[in-house]
Amino acid sequence: MNIELNNNLKGKCLIATPSIRDDVFGQSVIYITEHSTVSGAVGVIINKHLPDEKRKLSNLDFNQYKNQWGKIPLYFGGPVELETGFVLHESTDDEFGWVLTGSRHKIQQMAQEDVIKPVMLTAGYCMWDSFQLEREVRLNNWLVIDSPASRVLATVTSQKRYQLALSLAGIDNVAYYDFNGGGNA
Repeated sequence: MNIELNNNLKGKCLIATPSIRDDVFGQSVIYITEHSTVSGAVGVIINKHLPDEKRKLSNLDFNQYKNQWGKIPLYFGGPVELETGFVLHESTDDEFGWVLTGSRHKIQQMAQEDVIKPVMLTAGYCMWDSFQLEREVRLNNWLVIDSPASRVLATVTSQKRYQLALSLAGIDNVAYYDFNGGGNA
């Protein structure tokens, strides 16, 4: 996808290309919750589920809400503020429908009122400096897919989200796709 510097990536998903090989971002699918050329971008990894034992050992705020949210899996949202819990939830106030909340007060209010249902609980989030994400997209580190795809991603298991995201981007087999030229090799 050709990204102009003035394009807003908020509400879109990033798919890591094979050029990203590290444990944090390799084979990641990231939902972008905020983006501007002034302040950079914020998002959460939506396909790296944390095992239950990590949830129990963590000091995240979610442990006190296990009656309300105990069955909602905890995800590795990204390397920034790993000890902080965040809630990705639906919101009618946002044009893309999903908002990331890290405020303890707001999380407590959501849990007590039991009105807003979390889409996902995360430990940490991802953050890019101004123009950093645009550079990474231009270097073919990330593919970008539109927001409706992110809603579909929430309906399948975390293990299948990377492959589904690639499929939604029109890539059926990573081994035969030329990420530099944007097509089948």
